[in-house]
Amino acid sequence: MRLKIEMEATLHNRGMSRLRKGVMTWHLFTDMDNQFVEMIDVFPPARVTERAEKNMVAIVKVPELTPGESFSPTVILRIDTITRDWLMEPRDTSYEMMAKNRGTYCSMQKYWEITDDIIQEMSQEAAERTGDDESYARLTFDMVRESVKLKTHLDHRRGAARAAREREGDCDEHADLYVALLRAVRIPARRVVGHVFRRNSDPEAHAWCEVFLEQKGWIPVDPALGNFGILTENYFSRIREGQVSERPMINLKWSGIATQPPTVEESVKMSIVTNGRD
Repeated sequence: MRLKIEMEATLHNRGMSRLRKGVMTWHLFTDMDNQFVEMIDVFPPARVTERAEKNMVAIVKVPELTPGESFSPTVILRIDTITRDWLMEPRDTSYEMMAKNRGTYCSMQKYWEITDDIIQEMSQEAAERTGDDESYARLTFDMVRESVKLKTHLDHRRGAARAAREREGDCDEHADLYVALLRAVRIPARRVVGHVFRRNSDPEAHAWCEVFLEQKGWIPVDPALGNFGILTENYFSRIREGQVSERPMINLKWSGIATQPPTVEESVKMSIVTNGRD
């Protein structure tokens, strides 16, 4: 499926002082094996560069904003997406690569409380019932889906321990609990943030995971929507979070002291491109 993705960010100076020399870091997309970026158009023109974990960002210079002024840069992407089953294509994974990923993607982070009693209890129960990383990953996938009732988008991210105790949450809680359960037994795992395109409505913000398995490499897992090792063509991946547990879509820095931080909002629209036409 070929998609046109239109993103607009609106920065508004609601304070009483000028904002000078602002720089906006805007996460656009991350490198994934099921999406291929054909075109990037940023206005006003900006530098697009790769950051940690293969995340592509636009570095946008923000003009001086007087009190009450706004600034609205835009990005248009054209990407091709495919439905892909990662489990159909085994990959060689060296001992060195496995050890490196364990060192990078198994630590405790905010939202991934791997030493919490309930996380430890759940992970030990799963470990006793399984004999290898893949069977553990599949069992904990089922455990998360069965133990956490899927809610609509919540106002704030609760983290793995709260999700396990309260037994409810949106896609964030499903992803965070899954990552924590994997990291608790030293299986590398990380989070991906993006959108799911339903075709007949605006794209939904969504979060899922990636787990690193021997002879499989990094595979996607979506506990909230029930996909293990598969992403459909409706997924659009924007930010990979593993070295840190949270990366904002938009990060703004500016010189001087503001009486009130600027507000930042983002809108995303997606449409299908057919025969070269939107």
